[in-house]
Amino acid sequence: MVDVEGLISTCKKYVLNDRNSVVISEPYIPYIPENWNGVLVLAESQNLSVGNSDYVQSLCNMSTDERIQRLGYSPEFVGVYPWDDGSIKLAVEAALGVSASQVAVSNAVLWSQRGGNDQNVNPDLDLQSLSSEVWSELFSILNPKVVVCCGKISLNVVSKSGWKGDKVLFRLPAKTAMSRVSGMFTENDLLKRYPEVKKVVDNNPSWLSGGYRQNKIFFACHAVSVTSKYNS
Repeated sequence: MVDVEGLISTCKKYVLNDRNSVVISEPYIPYIPENWNGVLVLAESQNLSVGNSDYVQSLCNMSTDERIQRLGYSPEFVGVYPWDDGSIKLAVEAALGVSASQVAVSNAVLWSQRGGNDQNVNPDLDLQSLSSEVWSELFSILNPKVVVCCGKISLNVVSKSGWKGDKVLFRLPAKTAMSRVSGMFTENDLLKRYPEVKKVVDNNPSWLSGGYRQNKIFFACHAVSVTSKYNS
């Protein structure tokens, strides 16, 4: 049983009150399913640019406790984009052989910033460092079996938190970066060479809807490839 109240109390100690020009002051706890299998997936940070104004407004309308528990208010929408669009779900099931419905999800950096024209920017080093402090406390409560870090920022935050447990590094499934490479391969060939990915694709076609199908398949193949060294 996860000590959710302990997680919430930890986050309440780190409310920034608009320091660092953050969009939302509260950090937040991971989305943790009731049947959590011990796998925790961390992307980088929420995109709270003006393009996501409806979501940002919904957060502003919440109480402090609700913002701290913002992830997973809807079963179909956790609030971590590369998870919600199917990319990381597909990769985690194919690479780790676990059910995505049993995986905990969050972001490594627990605040978001905006730059010029109110566009989303990578969180600065101060926020990354502060997130490492928060995660150091959260990990002591969660004690996950393995942490999947998606992107170097995520890995750096987890490493600086002092977490000594098992961790796996995937690249971040950024659309632009994936598109440069994924189109160099055919879907049929990728699925033939990575039967682990084909099985998950066949069982979960909805995860490939909404565009960027080739990117999602390629990213899952990448995840299987880099994870093989942990499973060998």
